[in-house]
Amino acid sequence: MTNYYPIYVQLNGQPCVVIGGGKIAEGKVDGLLAGDAKVKIISPELTPHLHNLVQQNQIEYIAREYQPGDLTGAFMVICATDKAEINHQVWEEASVNRQLVNVVDDTPRCNFIAPAILRKGDLTIAISTAGSAPALAVRLKERLHREIGPEYERFLELAGKLREPLARHIPDFETRKSLWYEIVDSNILDVLADGDESAAVEIISQVVGFHFAPV
Repeated sequence: MTNYYPIYVQLNGQPCVVIGGGKIAEGKVDGLLAGDAKVKIISPELTPHLHNLVQQNQIEYIAREYQPGDLTGAFMVICATDKAEINHQVWEEASVNRQLVNVVDDTPRCNFIAPAILRKGDLTIAISTAGSAPALAVRLKERLHREIGPEYERFLELAGKLREPLARHIPDFETRKSLWYEIVDSNILDVLADGDESAAVEIISQVVGFHFAPV
C-alpha cells in the first residue's frame, strides 16, 4: 500500500491538462475549475456539459486524441480515458516532465490521488481510501453532507471576521488558541443552527473578553 501525504494545492491560474472527454473527465474538470485552474482538455469528443464549458470559454479544447508533447508546460495532468496505450503514454510523459499526474482508476500510474471533496463555504473536507475503495469515500462524503448543516458555514464566516480583531486584542498565540477551542466547544453551532446569529456573536464576545462586532 502506498502511503500518501495529504495536502491542499493552490491551483489559481495553474495550467492543468485533462485527457478524455467523458463523464469522469467532466467531474475532474469541474473540480479543477472550482480551484480556479486554467484547464485544457484533449479529446475527440466531449459530453454536453464539457461542450458548454468550451462555448463559455471556461476551458480550452483540443479536438483530437492525445499526442506526445501535449503535456508541455502543465502543472497537473489528469488522464481519464479507457485506452490503455494512451494512459501509459500520458504517464510516461508526465513522469519525465516531473508533473503531478493522475491516471484515473490506475493507482500505479498516479503520483497523486484525488479524494472525495465536500465543500460548504470555507469548510473543505477531503476523504480518501488511498485508491482502495473510492466508492466508500463517496458514501462517507454523502453522509457528512447530510450531517454538516449550514451553521458550520456561517460559523466560519464569523470566525474569518474574528481573526484580525482577536490577534489585535490578544497578541499571545497560545492564549488565542485556547480561546478558539473554547468558542468551538461552546454551544455556538447549536445557536447558529437555530438561526440566532446575534446570540452567537454574544457567545464569542463573552469568550474573548471584548465586544465583537462582525461587519
